[in-house]
Amino acid sequence: MRFPSRLLAANLYVALWLWGALVTIVALIVVGVAIFGEVTSSAWEKGSLAPRWYALFVGVGLITTFLPMYVAHGQTRRRFAVHAGITVSLMAPAVAAMITLGYLAERGIYHLVGWEQVLDRSHLFSEPTQLHLVFLEHLLELLTWMAAGTFISAGFYRWRAGGLLTIPVGVALVVLTQGVLGTELDLPIVDRVVSPDAPQPLGLVIGAGLLAFLIGLALTWTVVRDVPLPNKVS
Repeated sequence: MRFPSRLLAANLYVALWLWGALVTIVALIVVGVAIFGEVTSSAWEKGSLAPRWYALFVGVGLITTFLPMYVAHGQTRRRFAVHAGITVSLMAPAVAAMITLGYLAERGIYHLVGWEQVLDRSHLFSEPTQLHLVFLEHLLELLTWMAAGTFISAGFYRWRAGGLLTIPVGVALVVLTQGVLGTELDLPIVDRVVSPDAPQPLGLVIGAGLLAFLIGLALTWTVVRDVPLPNKVS
């Protein structure tokens, strides 16, 4: 079976472009705050929330865009599932590395101008200099959000409005991972009910995060393994 280089490259290209856009936006906000006020905390910490939603839509795009393309060109659903699993498994660490690099760059800039890189939210890491924990936290988040995105989009792709029933399951996967990470959910309605307050032991964090990711992929496969293609796809 061939390595999904085109599928991975297409998604990595978009990820790099969006990362550059996010860096630019955060930098402009910091400059604006520095001109009209005082920089007192990490701006990248707030900006790094956006990649969660990007990860969700990567999962959605794999099902709604690439699955029909694969099948329409004579590939099997099983082959697509393997390629999608490889793509998600490599995309998440790549994007987590970009986020980690953002913290590192911000650290250097803040140090040069004498600002404090204070964190305002709960994390697996207590200091942005704990790069291995910064990477791990975002890796597990991105894996879970991507898997949740594939499962929810698979539900809507197959059952249309019935896909609404997959949303609570996808949210539960996200809550499982972020609950052990101790990070804020920032999900409408859900964060009023569930509010993680502290990270759990590292072994439990890794185990729960990977479990949520694998459950998401397994559930997705059960939905797409024999899903018919809409007539409009050619």
